[in-house]
Amino acid sequence: MRTLPFLVALVLAGPATGGAWLREKGTGFLSYSGVYNEDGRLDGAVYLEYGFRPKLTLGAKVDIDMTDGRTGDGTVFVFGRKPLRTGERRYKLAYEVGIGSTFGDDAEMLLRTGLSYGRGITLWDKNGWLAIDSAVEWAMQDGTDTTKLDATFGLTLNDRFKVMMQAFVSHTDTSTTTTLAPSVIWQRNKETPSYQLGVEAKEGTYAIKLGVWRSF
Repeated sequence: MRTLPFLVALVLAGPATGGAWLREKGTGFLSYSGVYNEDGRLDGAVYLEYGFRPKLTLGAKVDIDMTDGRTGDGTVFVFGRKPLRTGERRYKLAYEVGIGSTFGDDAEMLLRTGLSYGRGITLWDKNGWLAIDSAVEWAMQDGTDTTKLDATFGLTLNDRFKVMMQAFVSHTDTSTTTTLAPSVIWQRNKETPSYQLGVEAKEGTYAIKLGVWRSF
């Protein structure tokens, strides 16, 4: 329960793509990315969403340490997301519940609860979006609960290019870390994947991020 006041403060102060926007029934989204840190660490991530029903999106996410080609520590989750009523308001809200586990030397079951906010915006005659995804990953045994906040500002420059600025905050009882991540997304046309190139800055350490997005 100690993480709840921190989570509430973050939500009131303010998704990454997805989040409050549910997938249309029968459509999906897949992304995979790698982040190479200047200290030699390589992290990989896979994210999947599928519109199971008009008001239910199912998904899965895996984060893993791939340094030196080995399978290291990481987390895996499966989740369901449903919308919250917002009437005629311009923003969207959704909540998420998932179950997962850490893996590696200290595997532990995790429960994930989340709340997402999103809205479309217009800036300099360009269409964009603002998304805030907040979550708590509850350790089911002796581990530490983790509170997370992902904030994304994105802007569509033209038919091929988008830009994003993201901030990721992770909080436990003993530490809080913040990562800033600007990136550019390029897509040749609507039928092809999108490619992401970005950098991440975390506590004075920098990393390169490469990602691929695919809708289906």
